[in-house]
Amino acid sequence: MEVATPNNNAHQVIDELVSNDDDDDRLSALPDEISIDILQRLPLRTSAQTTILARRWTHLFPSMTHLKIDINEFVPCILTRHNVARSMAMSWYTQALRTLLAPTIDPDRTIRIMHLRFYPTDSYLLSIARMVDDAVQSASASKIEVLDFAILNEVSEVHCTEKQMSRYGRRFMSFFQACPNGFSCSTSFYGLCDSGRNSVLKIDASPCSQLRTLRMIFCSYIKVELVHVPKLESVDCDTWVGVNPPVYFGCVPLLDKIRFSSTCLKMQQPFVLSSWLSTVPTLTSLHLDFQYEMVWIMPEEPKKLFPIFRNLKDVYLYNISNDSGLDWTLFVLEGAPSLKSFHVKISHHICGGDGFEHNAGSSNVVWEASSDIIKHKNLRLLDIIGFETEENLIKYIRLAIQRAIALQRIHLHEKEPCEDCDDIYLNTPSLSRTRFPNNEQEKDLLREQLLQGFSSSIEIIIGCY
Repeated sequence: MEVATPNNNAHQVIDELVSNDDDDDRLSALPDEISIDILQRLPLRTSAQTTILARRWTHLFPSMTHLKIDINEFVPCILTRHNVARSMAMSWYTQALRTLLAPTIDPDRTIRIMHLRFYPTDSYLLSIARMVDDAVQSASASKIEVLDFAILNEVSEVHCTEKQMSRYGRRFMSFFQACPNGFSCSTSFYGLCDSGRNSVLKIDASPCSQLRTLRMIFCSYIKVELVHVPKLESVDCDTWVGVNPPVYFGCVPLLDKIRFSSTCLKMQQPFVLSSWLSTVPTLTSLHLDFQYEMVWIMPEEPKKLFPIFRNLKDVYLYNISNDSGLDWTLFVLEGAPSLKSFHVKISHHICGGDGFEHNAGSSNVVWEASSDIIKHKNLRLLDIIGFETEENLIKYIRLAIQRAIALQRIHLHEKEPCEDCDDIYLNTPSLSRTRFPNNEQEKDLLREQLLQGFSSSIEIIIGCY
C-alpha cells in the first residue's frame, strides 16, 4: 500500500511562514493540530529540520500520529549497495524510529498511520520489531488505521545466493516472531520472499489480524500457504521459482484482487484457474503477467469457472508472447459472466527478452471454443495493447465482438517501443514489420474490417484518446 506523496501545499506554507522576519511568532500562532498536520505532510527529514527552525515546534515532532519512515531518506539510493553506508543508515533509521515511537507528553496521542520501509540488517532488526510491537500494544489496535511493512533486500534477487536467501528468511521469521502485535495490526506487507528453495511459508493469522495487502517479490519458497487471513483484500506476487501455482488460498473471505507476474521455468507446469482459485469466489480483479514467455495457465470449460468468476469485473492478461496466440484468452471471457473490462497486452519482441536458459520459452496455446457460443451480456470494454494489423489479431477481435453482445468500446494501442528490437530491424532489412494504422484512412478501413456484419454502435478508438 503506497502512502500519498508529500503535499506541495505543506512546503508552500513553510516557505511563507519563514519568509518573514518575524517567522517564529507566525509559527507560534498556529494551533498544534495544524502544525502537526503540516509536519506529517512533509518528508521526515524536512519535518525534523522544520522543528529545529521553529523552537515551539520541537515538542510536536514526536507527537505526529501519521508516520512515514523510509530508509531512502537516510542514505542515497546509489549508496545502498555499500554495507557500511547501509549499516550507518539503519543506525540512524533506528534512532529516528525510537524518537518517534517514544512516549510523549500527550497521553492521548495514538499513532494512526505508520509506513515503515527498511533493510533487514541483523544488528537493528529486532530493535525495530520490539519498538513497533510495543507501540502497537500500548495503543488500541482499533485506532491503528494503516500499518505497512516494506522489508527490502540488501542484495538484488538476481545475484542472491542460496545462503543469502536462507539468511534473509531467518531474519524475516525472527522479525515476525518479535513483533506479533505489529503483524496482527499490519494492513500491508511488502518484501522479498526468500528463505531458501526448500521451504514452505504458512500465514495463519489470528481472527483480529488487519492484514489487507500482501506483496511478495522473487518468491523462492516451494509454496506460500495463506491458511487463514480474514481481512486480506489483495495479493501481488512478482516472480517465483517454486512449483505452480505458487500460492495456496485457504480462508481468505475478503480477497478480491490478485496480481501474479512471472516467466515460466522449464520445471514448472501450467495449471488450471478453477482449482487454484476455488476458495476465492469474491474475486473482482485478476491480473496475470506472463513476461513474454510461456503461458502458465491452461484453458478450461466455462462451467468450471462460473463458481469462482461470478463476481469478476476486470481482467488483465499482460505480456503474452505473440507465439502463444490470443484466441485462448476468450476462455476467461466465457467463464466470467459479470466481466466489465477485458485488457490484453501482446508482446512482439524479437530481441529475445532476458534469454534466461531455464525459461520454458513460448508456444502456441491450444484452445477449443465452446460448441455453443456463449453470449456475454456485461462486457463493456476490450482494451488491447500491442495491436498490429495482422490477420490473426483482426480475427481475434471479431471473435470477441461475436461473444460480447453488449460491448461498447474497443481501444487499440500501439506496441510499446523497444530499442533492442529497433536495432535488429535496422540491421536486418529482410525482416518486415507489421504496422499500426496511423492515418485516418487506415483507421477507418480497420474499423470497417472489425465491424463488418456487427453493430456499428461499438466505438473503436485507435491509438491515443
